[in-house]
Amino acid sequence: MSSASEPASRSRPWNHNLQFHSWILKNMPVPCESALDAGCGDGVLTSKLGARARLVTGIDISTAMIAIAQAGAAPKNVTFVQGDVLSYPLPPGQFDFIAAVAVLHHMPFAAVLRHMSALLRSDGVLAVVGLARNKSVADYAVSAASIPVSRFFHRRYGWWDSPALRIDPDMTYAEIKRTSKAVLPGVAVRRRLFFRYTLLWRKPSSATSS
Repeated sequence: MSSASEPASRSRPWNHNLQFHSWILKNMPVPCESALDAGCGDGVLTSKLGARARLVTGIDISTAMIAIAQAGAAPKNVTFVQGDVLSYPLPPGQFDFIAAVAVLHHMPFAAVLRHMSALLRSDGVLAVVGLARNKSVADYAVSAASIPVSRFFHRRYGWWDSPALRIDPDMTYAEIKRTSKAVLPGVAVRRRLFFRYTLLWRKPSSATSS
């Protein structure tokens, strides 16, 4: 389960997940007191969050990935914990920002969206980069368009094959979009190149909620 896929050497070759790190960072609130990297993997994205938030927690269910993350050169304001984001005792309403890259298809989708919503503070932001199963003509068309673009980036920047656990997504993009809108009113879900989709949601402020 990894939201960042880069070797421990930090030589920063390219892959489909790393492609979206700049999008994640662009959508962090400023200032950001506390951030969570859900499914942090080897901790590369977590460290990037640490350069922009006062406190950052990276959580991953894999003991091996957490060991890699802890061995890296993370800022002192970053803490790594081993556990399941759905059951680990993270206090509700603690985070201004939650990032999750290539991880939600490892968990019950609607349940994890609800849980992340509860972990966010009022006006906090959830930024997701995810994978979906192809089913529709549009799904296959976007995937086909991604192939030459991906090959170009691969040749130009190289490739890092992450040691993180991989499973195929079982939800289609249409199912993901429908479920997201039901759980997170006002969410923005977009189909992307590089075989990914993005989900961006800001939790309503207390004043708006009331």
